[in-house]
Amino acid sequence: MTENILKTLKEYYANLLIIQYNGKPKASQTIKMIAYLTWANMVLLQIRDAFDWKTATGQQLDIIGKWVGVDKYISRELYAEHSWFSLIEVSGPTSIYQGGFSEVSNFDSPDNIGGFLTPDLVTTYQYELPLESFRFLVGLKIIKNNISHYCKDIDDAIYKFSNEFSDRFNNGIVKTKWDLANKQLIYKYTYQYEELMEIALIKNVLPCPPTVSIKLEEI
Repeated sequence: MTENILKTLKEYYANLLIIQYNGKPKASQTIKMIAYLTWANMVLLQIRDAFDWKTATGQQLDIIGKWVGVDKYISRELYAEHSWFSLIEVSGPTSIYQGGFSEVSNFDSPDNIGGFLTPDLVTTYQYELPLESFRFLVGLKIIKNNISHYCKDIDDAIYKFSNEFSDRFNNGIVKTKWDLANKQLIYKYTYQYEELMEIALIKNVLPCPPTVSIKLEEI
């Protein structure tokens, strides 16, 4: 099918030659070659445009994700919503699901059992990220795959990336800050990115130099 279309295209342009060149083998062959190269370039441009991560959707974006090394699925764990026994810091629990052993006064209360969470009590499910959220992860992974992981390179790339995505996420902001004394790269972000940045950290798409840890911090 493609060969027939290409043949017709070449013949069409060859027949447009002016009278003194029309039908001349060399002139016709030259025009056919130009038509072929033009067609080939158009096909390549269409492939390029179809697989532009900034505009691709559906399967095209899925394929780009596979190329760069990130998918659009995230796993979540569900468990009964009451406190479980955990070792906590002096300052207190960091989650409503963290607690100590039950006391005599609340031993029979289902919200204060303080038992141990076991694997059979956990249910894992998987869900698909929205289109723009997945695009966000793809963009970060492309940056991570392609830049030198020096401070300035990361700062510049994230600054540009944040500006490009600002309109898509209700003027949200992502920026970087360095704590070199503690060998930390702090990703600071507005509330629009709260959950997505946590997913980005889990999926390991945030650019960061070797031996430096990443810290997330909402602005």
